Amino acid sequence: MKSLTLTAVFLGACCLLSSHTYAAETAKTMAEPTKKVTKTVETTSTKMQKININKASAEELQALKGIGQAKAQAIVDYRTKNGKFTDVQQLTLVTGIGDKLVSQNAENMSF
Repeated sequence: MKSLTLTAVFLGACCLLSSHTYAAETAKTMAEPTKKVTKTVETTSTKMQKININKASAEELQALKGIGQAKAQAIVDYRTKNGKFTDVQQLTLVTGIGDKLVSQNAENMSF
């Protein structure tokens, strides 16, 4: 009877330990893909394709920070009337666009 009790206790302990280890491994395995997805999203969100301000449509220009429909259309209208922009500071000549807006978007614009 003593050996049967010891066997039952031993088997119970083995089951308990193996299920704990299995649960920990499962949790670790499930967390790894989440980390990869999070990293991918962060990388993607921080990189923005540069927008060519001499070729972009009003809709494309709205991807820039602080540029809504009206400012985007003002850029297109200015470009149509005065020709291509040759440097980023020329954007300040467009009504509603100041130095702060230009500096916020400078790294995301091209010519």
